Amino acid sequence: MIGRIKRKVESILVRPLVRSWRSYRHRMTYKGLSTQEVFSKIYREGAWGASDKEGQTFYSGSGSHDSAIVSEYVASVNAFLKTLPEKPDVVDLGCGDFAVGSQIRPFCANYIACDIVPELIEFDKKRHADLDVDFRVLNLIEDALPSGEIVFIRQVLQHLSNTDIKQFLPKLKGGFKYLVLSEHLPSGTDFPHNNEKPTGHNIRLDTGGGLVLTSSPFNLEVKEERILCEVAEFNGVIRTILYRLRD
Repeated sequence: MIGRIKRKVESILVRPLVRSWRSYRHRMTYKGLSTQEVFSKIYREGAWGASDKEGQTFYSGSGSHDSAIVSEYVASVNAFLKTLPEKPDVVDLGCGDFAVGSQIRPFCANYIACDIVPELIEFDKKRHADLDVDFRVLNLIEDALPSGEIVFIRQVLQHLSNTDIKQFLPKLKGGFKYLVLSEHLPSGTDFPHNNEKPTGHNIRLDTGGGLVLTSSPFNLEVKEERILCEVAEFNGVIRTILYRLRD
């Protein structure tokens, strides 16, 4: 009985304080930095961890390297790509170290992979030189997007503020036919949508929420949506949704 009361008190008092402290520390870590400086700092300081593999000087986190997560994603996305009448031209926004994109590449025609960190893109160009990928430095918030039939955005928007996301979303209209979006969300559907956060290494799950583009304040208009896959991870799920944006 005492143990249950203690856990209840912790959930009411302690956890909100911890979350507030983490949020404050996160804001101070990236205060005054541009978006490019934020993500360069994340990679430079290993905020998403580090690899023990030789030559893997850039590491995009467990979501890009945990075999249980990656294999499910690759299998479901490749299954979708195989249903198309021909290999599509695709754009990968926030391609990271390309550990995942490299496994999607064989099922695509023209492949443009973009990230905001110049040193990361140079790493990708050398490490994946044999894959015939057009690697580009690109700020998805401020720069024009390349054209393609499909855009992949895998665990990227969850790191951005609502203001940054709202600036980016209009660029999807009238261009891509499909958006394949992956986000780390709380389990189930009963959670706060699109709670605000500063751009940085943390995500909305840290404060009990999650990113849902079809909800306010984003209200992304889609023709159709379906879940491609969902994998349990760190007190939540990594959910990949296929959005059809136009006919």
